Amino acid sequence: MKNKRLKHLIILIILSCVFFILGNNIFSITNPDEVFYVQTAKEMVQDKSWLTPYYLFDKPQFEKPIFIYLILRLEFILFGFSKFAVRLFPSLFGMAGVIAVYFLSLIGFGDERKAFISSLVLASSFLYIGLSRIVLTDMVFSVFILFSLLSFLWGYL
Repeated sequence: MKNKRLKHLIILIILSCVFFILGNNIFSITNPDEVFYVQTAKEMVQDKSWLTPYYLFDKPQFEKPIFIYLILRLEFILFGFSKFAVRLFPSLFGMAGVIAVYFLSLIGFGDERKAFISSLVLASSFLYIGLSRIVLTDMVFSVFILFSLLSFLWGYL
């Protein structure tokens, strides 16, 4: 039973890497929202600021939660300024969402096969793949909501 669960998790992680991470550096960052997040994080790195996001003309902007900028800033420090580094964190959050759906379905259905199929459906859906490959806040915060649902269900049962 544990071996089957481990096998499912390894398959889901490999498929998530293929669907979400493979080829992230091919396309340019052209979406205006992606440019907004990336440029703000670059400004934070250049200004050595961890708390205040700046965008154009050195004006602070507090329209979005700072968590996205902090993740991007950390990736720029670790991996440098590249398209792959920019798109890595939504991909990792997408992967975490697939694993969370597996455990949520496992708790809810009580069946490993149904949990695996549920995770496969999520991992292979076009919109989820797309959101896992672009820099937006949607994937990050939807996974946080998914974690809160998983935590609630786990604690409740």
